[in-house]
Formats: sequence, C-alpha cells, structure tokens
Amino acid sequence: MRAFLKKDVLVYWRDRKQNIFSLVIPLILIVVLGLLLPNWIENPTSTLQLKAAMVVHDNEAAGLEQFQSSLKSRGLPDEEAAVLFELAALSPPVSLLNDMLKSDQIVSMVEWVELDEEAALRRLQSGEIQAIVTLPEDFTLHILNKTLLDEGNGAAISLTSDDPSIEVGVLQGIIEGFTQQFNASSAIAHAGTHSAVTLNQEAVLPSIGGVETIEGVRVLTSFQYFTLAVGAMFAMYVAANSANKAITEKREHVFQRILLSGSHPLTYLAGKIVATLMMSLLQLTLVILICHFVLDLFPGYSLEFWLGFSLLMMMMCLIVAALGGLFTAAMFRMNANTANAIIQALLLIIGVIGGNFAPIYILPDAVQQLWEWTPNGLWLSTMIQWIQQESWEAAINGMLGLSAFIIAIIALSVWTFPKRGRI
Repeated sequence: MRAFLKKDVLVYWRDRKQNIFSLVIPLILIVVLGLLLPNWIENPTSTLQLKAAMVVHDNEAAGLEQFQSSLKSRGLPDEEAAVLFELAALSPPVSLLNDMLKSDQIVSMVEWVELDEEAALRRLQSGEIQAIVTLPEDFTLHILNKTLLDEGNGAAISLTSDDPSIEVGVLQGIIEGFTQQFNASSAIAHAGTHSAVTLNQEAVLPSIGGVETIEGVRVLTSFQYFTLAVGAMFAMYVAANSANKAITEKREHVFQRILLSGSHPLTYLAGKIVATLMMSLLQLTLVILICHFVLDLFPGYSLEFWLGFSLLMMMMCLIVAALGGLFTAAMFRMNANTANAIIQALLLIIGVIGGNFAPIYILPDAVQQLWEWTPNGLWLSTMIQWIQQESWEAAINGMLGLSAFIIAIIALSVWTFPKRGRI
C-alpha cells in the first residue's frame, strides 16, 4: 500500500491550483460570513424557543436595607450616604436583570418559570426546562457594595444546563451581554458618585452597572461556528476530489496495470483512503490554525481543550477519508458523470442538513431533527458542545457515533469496490 499512498500524495501535491483553491476559498467565506452575519450565532432571531427557570435566593428589599445600614455604620456624611442610597434604590440590580430578561424581545425567545432550586434541578433533569439562571444570596448587597463603594468582589450569575444547544448559548450570550454593559457602566457610576456629592446635583445611576461573572457554557461566536462548518464542508470536498482523480486512473487503465502486477485491489483503495486522510487533515488544520491566529478564535483555552479539539478534528478527517473510499468505489462502479453528479448532490444535501451552509436553527424543524444523523452534523454538534462545555462525556459519545459512521462507510466502500475481473 505504501507505493499507492506515495502515488496518491504526489498526485495531490502536484495539483497546486486545487490545493490553493481549497485553502483560500474557505478562508474568504469564513471571514465574509462572520462579518456579514454575526447575529446568526450570537443573537439569533426569535425563532429560537427555550424554557428556563429563574432561581432567586436574594431578597432585594432586605439587600437595600442592609446597604443603607452599612452606609450609616461607615460614618459617612449624611448627604453622601443619602446620594449613595438614592442611587441604589433607583436601579437595584435584580430588578434591572428581571426587566431585561422579561422584556418582550427576550420573552419571545425564552419562556420563564420561577422555581426553587430543588424543583428547578428536578425539571432540568426531566427535560421540562433547558436551563436555570440562579442569583445567589446577598446578590443585591454584594453588587451595590462593588458598584457604589468599590468593595468586595461583586456576585455571580450562574447558568446551569445539561443541554449545550444553540438556544442555551443564546441565553448565555444575553446574560453575558448584560454583565458586560453592567461592568462598563459601574465604573461610570462609581466615578460619578463623588462628583454628584461635591456638586450637590442629582445623580442618576446608569441603566446598568456592577461587576459579575458568568458560570456555565461558553458562548459560541460566529467566527468559531463558520470556521468549523465551512472547514468541514471543504474537507469533505477533498473526498470528492480524490474520487475525481480516480476517473483519470480508470480512463488510462492505471488500475488494470496495478492488478496485473499482482497487487490486491483493496490496497489501491486503502492508498486512496489514507491519502485522503492526510490531505484533509492538512487542509482542515491549516484553515483552523490560520483563522485562530488571524481572528483570535480560541483565546486563553486550556491544553485539555486543544487535546479534545484535536481528537475531534481527527475524527472528522477519518470521516472524509472513509467518504473518499466510498466515492472512489462509486467512480469505478458507475459512469463517471453519473457518479460525480450523485457525489455532488450527496455533499450538498448532507451539507445543508449538517449545518455547514447555515446555522441549523434557521432550517425547518423536520431538517433540524436529521442534524445528528449525518456524520458532518454529528461532528459539528459534538464540536459545539466541546467548545461550550469541554465535556469529555459529550466528546466521547460524539466520537463513538462518528466511529460507527466511519466503520459503516468503509465497510460499504470495501463491499462496493470492484474485485478482480469486474471492472
């Protein structure tokens, strides 16, 4: 097989035009789609539907009273203490968050239920809800202390979910957007407090402010999604390209000469599969690395993340290699034009269903249900879960499913590929 592998790699390497095209075009598409359609991933339209629970351990009224008492115990001048409490009373953080989460725009996407923690976890496990947003005890007091007095570490909003879907990612993005604005405004509010006291003017707290952190799944960005989706799509076209090169070898009777040399027919097929694996791995790696360094796709991610990411990349390339074997077998079994038309149609169909051309959530419900029944869709779904949660359980389950696809496709390739005397 080594000689056939060398032959195929050299054939690929000499096709410089095709290699450049396979690298440059996906990079252009990723940049264009990421810039023109940023809201398709981070802030999708109201077609998304999610049911979530709000668990509030904080007592806002008690928090305001505690904050007022702490102002008195600090020995602050009455005027300054009055201004600080007025600022706190005008825009308490829990009310601000509730107003944002229960606005018409958010409610059109998220159905909220207020539960205690035990009931919320029970419904999450049963699948009745998809996420839980939790505000801890003394949330109001800690936020006001950080916002207005610059003391303490603020508080954390916790997002819990067993389903790292696009909908949950959207909810995380909504909350993260709130906290980012909160962070920016808090500095203004804190700086404006002293000037308001000095000038004896009415001070108004910005509509948002404070310091918080988000716990839960990461937000998937548009550039991350389109890098994976477009990169995988063009990697699958490496399999089609491999089959197209087999047309020339069939026409020029290269395969017949190989058989006359005494080589087993499957060694020829194995050479095609391994060469496709190598070329798809090279192409997909280059696309992702270039996008990572140019677009800063995964800043500050851990070594463990990159290990899982690399394993999943290899699984995608094994899928492509298996498809390369199947497409090559089809080229030898059928008329070249007919086989090529079927291959292109198949790639188009699984590309649409698998979310490679557009985010899956904008497609009809019937198509969404088929997402993970395609190898590329299952890979993209697993990759999204890995980026959002770094869950080895989800990654291993995805790799097991992909392994089943690989074994089935290779078995079909071997069964379909013509044996001696049947070409």
